[in-house]
Amino acid sequence: MRTVFGGCLLFGLAFIASALVVPAQVVHAQVQEADGHNGQILESLYESGQAYGDFLDAASARRAMWIRNTQNAQLDPDAVKRAADVAGRYHLLAVAVDGCSDSANTLPYLARLVGESATLDMRIVHPDSARWIMEENPTPDGRAATPTVLILDSSFRAVGAFIERPAELQQWALENRSALSSGDFLREKFAWYDRDAGRQTVAEVLTIIEASRPD
Repeated sequence: MRTVFGGCLLFGLAFIASALVVPAQVVHAQVQEADGHNGQILESLYESGQAYGDFLDAASARRAMWIRNTQNAQLDPDAVKRAADVAGRYHLLAVAVDGCSDSANTLPYLARLVGESATLDMRIVHPDSARWIMEENPTPDGRAATPTVLILDSSFRAVGAFIERPAELQQWALENRSALSSGDFLREKFAWYDRDAGRQTVAEVLTIIEASRPD
């Protein structure tokens, strides 16, 4: 088994201001709607995972970033309303490691979303037990990456996935990464995340959930 977790730091950054509601077709262009595994397998993996609070308590790598983003995470009124309108139960199964800066800039906001919702919950598992989820839901350039967040319905069937980072950030990275030094890339990526403050991450996950509802 490879031990490099999908190049969490290999790509990133967007400067264009984002809309809070991401069209479903944009999100679903980057997700696998079903992972080919039945609900029992995913339910068992989910139940083996850590609640966000336990994961945060144990986090040592990038600890200051995790704590800062967790403490500062807020939801916009539109996201609060969209979360309140979610019908049925959904589970967020996140494959992540504490050393991944993309995880530290997305999962705290999903944890806040879960905390504000009566119908959402989240567990975090390590790639050692769930690398197959990353491999079945690769980035647009074919990498297995953290975080990979499967969105599961009430029967623990996968309805979509949030992969590595928001779509706008990912697209910019694919187009511009080779032109940046590592230092410039990290500075700009973190600046983008700070400006966005989790809005696109939350919006994309909510869009996946909304698109999964039966007509």
